[in-house]
Amino acid sequence: MIELRPFRAWRPAPDKAHLVGSRTYVSYSEAELANRLAENPHSFLHVLRPDDASTEKLPRATRFHRVRTAFKNFCDRGTMLREETPVIYLYEQEARGNITRGIICGVSSGAYDEGLIKKHEQTLTARENLFAEYLGATGMNAEPVLLATPDGTAWEALLDPLLSTKPTYAYRTRDLVSHRLWPIANRELIARLQRAFAAVPALYIADGHHRLASSTRLAASRACTDVDPAFWCLAYIVPRKQLYIYNFDRAFSGLGLGESELLRRVAKAGRLETIATPFAAPGVVGVRTTSGWHALHLPPADTTRSTADRLDAARLSELVLAPHLGIADLRTDARARFVPGTEGTTALDELVDRGSAEIAFHLHPASFAELKAVADEGGTMPPKSTYIEPKLRSGMVVYSLEEA
Repeated sequence: MIELRPFRAWRPAPDKAHLVGSRTYVSYSEAELANRLAENPHSFLHVLRPDDASTEKLPRATRFHRVRTAFKNFCDRGTMLREETPVIYLYEQEARGNITRGIICGVSSGAYDEGLIKKHEQTLTARENLFAEYLGATGMNAEPVLLATPDGTAWEALLDPLLSTKPTYAYRTRDLVSHRLWPIANRELIARLQRAFAAVPALYIADGHHRLASSTRLAASRACTDVDPAFWCLAYIVPRKQLYIYNFDRAFSGLGLGESELLRRVAKAGRLETIATPFAAPGVVGVRTTSGWHALHLPPADTTRSTADRLDAARLSELVLAPHLGIADLRTDARARFVPGTEGTTALDELVDRGSAEIAFHLHPASFAELKAVADEGGTMPPKSTYIEPKLRSGMVVYSLEEA
């Protein structure tokens, strides 16, 4: 059964909310990170990377202790405030005209262990251990895992009456993303949400596989039960129709092949034609070389194979990258670059035209139905198969792993 945990969050003081939330620090260049730290004393980046932008050079235990201390300082000086009572949050984000509404709450590590929270990516034990150590040392979870409910679960209608009320936060960040947040303290509404989710057959991880796996690993290492805060993981749950799934394109450099040879090898995998306008469709991959765009029509997929094996990303690797371009493992090959579909095909044009890539591939986005099928089958999507929004901010809502 899916259980929802209300909790007493630490969250920004209302007058500072627009300043606190940050993207994960790895999404910033060192120069950007230094600028953000210098110009905004309330940015949660000061917690994630305390003191300066070079804390990666410090021993891990020292880094984690500094994060813990920085967060305590944020709380002590009033940047962060603690909820008086346990709540669930309604959170709405709008980016590029896409609106997502869902709830922020705790979900149990038990549901993950039992397969009620389903994954479509393989996690790495080393990263699980690292994140579990981080959570245990810092005592907080500051970025929710993104989960989706399948069709046929109408829980989101319970939240509609709140939308006509004034949110506690309503602001727009410099990247033109709008945020609205409502704490839900009403016991009756919380109970109705909990009953609705008890009937949800499964939740699907959209983003945050390692965070959820590491939370579960930490709970197991401490022999936690459901009365322990560390048994639960911070999550943002949305209906799948408000999950926006984009493609992840691929670009390659250092192949040492001329354009004619590249195209000759690519054409071994299927019918290749020159096109004027870039496009991709199921079974059709856009190919960009120095002379322009081409469309690679892959042969029909074998319907007896798993959903994961039938994805265009997997078939591109199997039919083109590995046998003809020598790209055997996208996760480790330094010649590979991944470009989120939100950047458009012009990003691939620029990479090839300026010589940063010799060839690029534009893929059609996977659907939620495919993601769900892979997870239901216990499969694993190829690396960088999906770029999923919304992207959540660190520090907007912080879950304490040490006290209820």
